[in-house]
Amino acid sequence: MTEQANKHANGFFNDFGKSLLQDTNVCKLGKVVNFYPAQMKVDVLPMPSEDNSMIINVPVATVRSKDFVFYYPLEAGDLVVLLFVDNDTDNILLGQDSAETERVHDISDCICLGGITLLKDSLGLAQKDAAVLQTTGGSGKITLGKDGSIKLEGPKIDLIGHASYNGKELACKGDGTSDGASIV
Repeated sequence: MTEQANKHANGFFNDFGKSLLQDTNVCKLGKVVNFYPAQMKVDVLPMPSEDNSMIINVPVATVRSKDFVFYYPLEAGDLVVLLFVDNDTDNILLGQDSAETERVHDISDCICLGGITLLKDSLGLAQKDAAVLQTTGGSGKITLGKDGSIKLEGPKIDLIGHASYNGKELACKGDGTSDGASIV
């Protein structure tokens, strides 16, 4: 192959590779436009927004198992991660173990992981060496320390059901056994 033909072939394959990569979705950041908590779906605008169109009815992934779920509401404007799954997810999300089509990294197989923090923002965590669930303003917190300690903080904490402290049952407001005692 001549040097000129070799340059031409290299240019062709470089252009082809760039085109292929531009048409392959893997992962993007996006902003939530609408959140549908009952269906756990979002309408989301991939970023940068001028280069993309809104993707609708994207399933929201959350931490869950057979018996437990960790839920938090997303809001319009929240920043999320969009993953474009390697294959057709239609049947899999319906509980089947099969793919209907041979599509790969398609926008219709998008999953939303939300939300993430901008580099310019701070989480304002109550404790950085513990597992913390808190409001962004910090007014309500559940902290699980490395030593197993659990701390609940908030302007109001409702106990529903039976509660105990150091092995002794606590009376709750409205509890028939509290005899109208004042609960502090």
